[in-house]
Amino acid sequence: MIRIRPSSLLLLAIGLVSTGGASAQQPGFAAKLVAPSTLTIATTGNAPPMTTTAADGSVSGFDVELCRGIAEKLGLKAEFVRVDFAATIPGLKSGRFDMICSATARTPQRLASPDLFMTEPTVQNFSTLLVKADSASVKAVADIKGKTAGTVRGGQETKLLADLFGADVTVTSYPGISEEILDLKNGRVDAVAMNYITASHYAKINPELTVLKPGFVAEGVSPYDHALIVSRNQPQLLEAVNAQLAAMKSSGAIAALTKTWIGAE
Repeated sequence: MIRIRPSSLLLLAIGLVSTGGASAQQPGFAAKLVAPSTLTIATTGNAPPMTTTAADGSVSGFDVELCRGIAEKLGLKAEFVRVDFAATIPGLKSGRFDMICSATARTPQRLASPDLFMTEPTVQNFSTLLVKADSASVKAVADIKGKTAGTVRGGQETKLLADLFGADVTVTSYPGISEEILDLKNGRVDAVAMNYITASHYAKINPELTVLKPGFVAEGVSPYDHALIVSRNQPQLLEAVNAQLAAMKSSGAIAALTKTWIGAE
């Protein structure tokens, strides 16, 4: 017969309780995070007021502060990585990011995608055109037919224009918004297709530009809701993020962020 001393039994019991407690406190998604105790988030930093970059290189904006708040509530550090929009989803798929927080539209195509999860909606928006204020040829979104429009690679506006106008619109794609707006000012494109919230921001700081309203109407595409994107490998993280979004809506935190960053746009 093997005899076990009482002190050994006590140590074993303490070990089991400690292990069980740590396991219970550790959320299921924690082991799958890109970096320990950190939410690694892709953002462009160039779609204000949703995501913007300060002179010191730090990022902020509605989406950024929303994700920062979610990370804090989950007990995680928020680490933002700036990339071109077209690189956000490939980076998510390759395991470089846990989330995308960059003015993304909650479209039927993305909801059905096997490569990602979209969270519950955050704010509403629609696609429209940003044009020169003195434009005589594009005064309504339908006027883009037969003309040239700029879009951001990976954004929904390229497909939207193709679906609505086919070959009747020439589309020039850019890595970011600043590049397409520069070409708009220089007359290389007749308009820039983008979301209304961001277009309104640029029209406010550029008096020579104006945003068209009403915008495009296409079922399931515009108007639309914004949402955050979560890695397809992290269903438990999706649940946790959605729970925090619901709590922030109930508490008025999302309304406060909207007032701060978006205002009456």
